[in-house]
Amino acid sequence: MTQTELEKSQSQLKHTQAELEKSQSQLKHTQAELEKSQSQLKHTQAALEESNTTIAAIYTSKFWKLRTLWFKLKEPILKSFVRQAKKAVANLQTFSFSKRANHFSNIDIVISEAPPHQPLVKHSATVDIIICVHNALDDVKQCLESVIRYSRMPYSLILVDDGSKEETSNYLKYFANSQKAKLIRNEVARGYTFAANQGLQQSQADYALLLNSDTVVTPNWLDRMIACGESDPQIGIVGPLSNTASWQSIPEISFQGDWAENKLPAGMTVADMGRLVGEYSERLYPRLSFLNGFCLMIKQSLVKEIGYFDEATFGEGYGEENDYCLRTGKAGWQLAIADDAYVYHSQSRSYSHERRKLLCERADKALVAKHGQQIVSDGVTVCRFDRVIEGIRARTKVMEMRQRLIEDGKSRWEGKRILFILPIREPGGGGNVVLQEATAMQKMGVDVRIVNFNSHRTVFEHSYPKNNIPVIYVEKEYEISGLLAKSDAAIATLYKSVDWLKPLTPDESLPVRGYYIQDFEPYFFPNNSEGFKTAWYSYTRYPDLVRITKTEWNRDVVKQQIGVECSVVEPSVNIDLYRPRRRQNSEEPNRRLRIAAMIRPSSPRRNPKLTMEILREIYRVYGDAIEIILFGCESEDPDFQALPRDFEWRNAGILTQPQIAFLLNEIDIFVDFSTFQAMGLTAMEAMACGVAVIVPHKGGAGSFAKDNENSLIVNTSSRKDCLNALKRLVIDEQLRCGLQRQAIADICQYFPEKAAYNILNAIFPG
Repeated sequence: MTQTELEKSQSQLKHTQAELEKSQSQLKHTQAELEKSQSQLKHTQAALEESNTTIAAIYTSKFWKLRTLWFKLKEPILKSFVRQAKKAVANLQTFSFSKRANHFSNIDIVISEAPPHQPLVKHSATVDIIICVHNALDDVKQCLESVIRYSRMPYSLILVDDGSKEETSNYLKYFANSQKAKLIRNEVARGYTFAANQGLQQSQADYALLLNSDTVVTPNWLDRMIACGESDPQIGIVGPLSNTASWQSIPEISFQGDWAENKLPAGMTVADMGRLVGEYSERLYPRLSFLNGFCLMIKQSLVKEIGYFDEATFGEGYGEENDYCLRTGKAGWQLAIADDAYVYHSQSRSYSHERRKLLCERADKALVAKHGQQIVSDGVTVCRFDRVIEGIRARTKVMEMRQRLIEDGKSRWEGKRILFILPIREPGGGGNVVLQEATAMQKMGVDVRIVNFNSHRTVFEHSYPKNNIPVIYVEKEYEISGLLAKSDAAIATLYKSVDWLKPLTPDESLPVRGYYIQDFEPYFFPNNSEGFKTAWYSYTRYPDLVRITKTEWNRDVVKQQIGVECSVVEPSVNIDLYRPRRRQNSEEPNRRLRIAAMIRPSSPRRNPKLTMEILREIYRVYGDAIEIILFGCESEDPDFQALPRDFEWRNAGILTQPQIAFLLNEIDIFVDFSTFQAMGLTAMEAMACGVAVIVPHKGGAGSFAKDNENSLIVNTSSRKDCLNALKRLVIDEQLRCGLQRQAIADICQYFPEKAAYNILNAIFPG
């Protein structure tokens, strides 16, 4: 072999070796891909098994009529089930808003639910109730009698008699002896700070509860306060709501430049007020920076860590609890309000008003000198404007009226039987309104039932998993006629369902027949189409039809177009579910402003294209300063995919009511750029959660929305007006926060009991 041939062979060998190495590398890569695919296959098989288990459970449940329903499952039902299965397989239980998406990372998110109302349980932790007394015997007697009557064991009493006169001193000796309470006596008054420390130093229980002698406690107060303390190991101090206790006062905190007194409603006792507060509370346990010292429950572990009240600085009384609260916060503990507990405060008669005012001024100066003005001012701001406590105050303003309407409703309509014809699958505003008002009617003793179709059952029960209204499922429309004779009233909720209220036979006795009109439904269809004609004639289908609308706008449209009158029952929103709650990641630094919109591509009047265009423009202007969250449709919906989507957004899909409540609580701005809204339930729900909203000027939103007061109202036919309104809310923090606070205060007047009462009054007048 020549030299040339040898070199050629060697070159070929090197090339072959290079090819071999390349092949080996590709083989390794292929093996890695294979292993990855096998892993994904295992995951998919596990997910499939989980889905099969779910399907098997459905098939074997008593609600699933396999042979009948399988052939009746329509495409929307199958799609809904597949969506939920995908989400379950992905194992996404909650969504963390702190997670940032990459540019144009348009992904689905999963929203958890607003936490359910927790039942009250009897406390097991030990507690020492410490009551410092300086004369004012009548107040002392009321206080001690209420403690004995309304406190459940285990608890112990420690009484500190701080130099009281003979009459009070003798009573305390008698009381301590009869109730086996520990009594500490100071022959000369030392002042509240010293007396409180004497009691605290004697306490060895899990909790030491300082209770002023001018208070009256209410049923279950101790269980409620301890439940708050036990709910979070970070909580160090707990206080209740009261009539006059600075930031814990309800419903008002101030009056004519001074703290409000909040006298009890006529005919209501302190115990009645306590029961009412407990009944309407959601036990949110808001965290504040200061708690009023009239009723202060302190964990023993906190006392051991930071010690007692500062006698050197606040020995004269007043300010010692504020100092203690600041020390508690600095040590990493939290202060919480047991918002289901109510303790009445008479205001101490141990000091004159002038004496109290002087002590307060001195205490404030001492507090600032010790801790600095900034931390004091920041703490006051939290107490004044915390959205959770503002929501609680707003709801306590209407709870007495709610209860009065329930009791009056019982006296007028208890035992009445009402059918709501509600042929829906997925959650929507109309269905939400009917169910929340039907629930209010139940409280009034009305036998309320829903009629729906068997073909809707699976999705309906998934959409409303916590529905407590009995549902009658039928196969065909004519079956509804057979239910009429067993009811006192039957109410249609959709234009085509009005026709289902006709009797089986001409001589059949009929209930009151009503139509709950929540929109002007001919607007949904082209003129002279079959849908248009059916909707148009639904308003006059029967001469005895009782027509009900939510807003004046809806009534006026029906009057102008059809020529018939309707009863306006007012808008309503579930203010118990939709309300400000503590947010996830509320302390997240550089938190982005969250903007949400409901996108319904199947409803052109909801302006989905314009809404997405406005959101895209806002994102292009403000970028990472904002976060856009969509809900109301699925991302794979072809109509949604046809919309502008070339910006960063997150989609939560179709949500249940508790999920919407969770989402709205986490956002700052909600936009509704619909061409019109007959009412605008989602905007109301957002306002109830403390969100700044934009609503269309056309329609009935003006019945609850006040432009530049609690919302912005815009001409949604103008793209420029919509964009400018949203820009205002993004850049003007003062405006945005002002709208949010006023929304919380205003929207609570639209509670469901009022609308339910008005409906019953329209159906059964006299």
